[in-house]
Amino acid sequence: MQHNQEIEKILDRLLPDPQREQFRRMLKQLQKSPKDNLDWASIHSPNDSMQVDYHSLDEASNCAENFSRLVVGKLNGGLGTSMGCSGPKSLINVKEGKTFLDLIVEQVNILNDKWGGDIPLLLMNSFYTHEETSEFVDSCSLPIITFKQNMFPRLKAESFMPMNPDEWGENAWYPPGHGDFYNCIQQQGILGQLIENGKDILFISNADNLGAVADSKILNYMIEKKIPFLIEVTPKTPSDVKGGTLYEQKGKLKLLEIAQVPKEHIEEFCSQEKFSVFNTNNIWMNLGVLEERLKEGPLDLNVIVNRKTIEGQSVVQLETAIGSAIDCIDNEVGLCVSRDRFMPVKKTEDLLLVQSNLFNLEEGRLVRNRKRKNPHLPEIKFGQPLDQLDAFNKCFAALPDLLDLESLDASGQISFEGVVTLKGRVELKGINKPILIENGRQLINESIEG
Repeated sequence: MQHNQEIEKILDRLLPDPQREQFRRMLKQLQKSPKDNLDWASIHSPNDSMQVDYHSLDEASNCAENFSRLVVGKLNGGLGTSMGCSGPKSLINVKEGKTFLDLIVEQVNILNDKWGGDIPLLLMNSFYTHEETSEFVDSCSLPIITFKQNMFPRLKAESFMPMNPDEWGENAWYPPGHGDFYNCIQQQGILGQLIENGKDILFISNADNLGAVADSKILNYMIEKKIPFLIEVTPKTPSDVKGGTLYEQKGKLKLLEIAQVPKEHIEEFCSQEKFSVFNTNNIWMNLGVLEERLKEGPLDLNVIVNRKTIEGQSVVQLETAIGSAIDCIDNEVGLCVSRDRFMPVKKTEDLLLVQSNLFNLEEGRLVRNRKRKNPHLPEIKFGQPLDQLDAFNKCFAALPDLLDLESLDASGQISFEGVVTLKGRVELKGINKPILIENGRQLINESIEG
């Protein structure tokens, strides 16, 4: 009891209302494991009425009117730390000298030009990305609404005591996941303002997902069928088995994350039989319905316990995901879409694929190069130091031709002197000495060790 009172005193000092109440709710969830509340026997694959196929949707006849109601949102809190980048991931050059944000702005501008609309762009930043993103926004003519999500204190893993900012500085704080979106737009008055301006349909996705573009058929479906909340899913591949998935429980569509699954059912969760799709985090929602639901009280989102080590200190971060709101809103729908709507760039391997001639840039979006005969993308595997952005950029100062590549396994000191063609299966290991690939060279099913 005394321990809890001490935590409360610290929270009173660190957090204002309503953030303090929000954090308290998350702490209460921490006390009980989600696995304890999960009745595995009652979990089933969604039925056809809950999970709709994209190809069954009708073409829109009133696109101009529909797009006049749309807001495009991007979750822009991430840093490119996995690639050794310290700034906002969305400001990394992706294609033809354009960043993620450049492409996003271009997509919205094209829609506005095409339909005579005024679609605004909504960006949720973290305190890590807000300043640099704001500088980008200042240079844009597109109406962009930016806001910073909340900062919560990290908890010491052994005691769950909040870290002291006086001792730990910025390391004491973290952004509590993209589920924070709902509280932020309500608390900061953004939700009400959008609705006042006639914007009641939001399409929101991760800023690093290059496949997430506003779609006229989905927008029309949202409006015609009066769908309050829709989440895009796509068929699982072996590389996606740990991703969140949709399930039906007692007539309700819900989102299931691997952290919620009991150990004895992990294999079943990861299989492609019972759970054949995974969550893309492309989400559509009716803002009017959301506003009315939030008047009843905050959304009870599942808390994700994220464990990290900060300067030798084991810590816990309590986070929520934007997609878990599907549990809290009735008449929800899962929409099965093609893989082309899910093209995240998480690693330098992904970056090479999208930068290469495997994709063309058309109206701000990436389109598969029809000259590639294989319908599947090559398998790319990078070891050190190519998994870091600086080394990657030095290696691929000139991008290779990958149209006939099946796989590339590369690590060590490698440099492409000019345009090189890679075909079949190629392995490059510049471990003992650097490898220089000359301009104009073709590597066909070759293995080179330096």
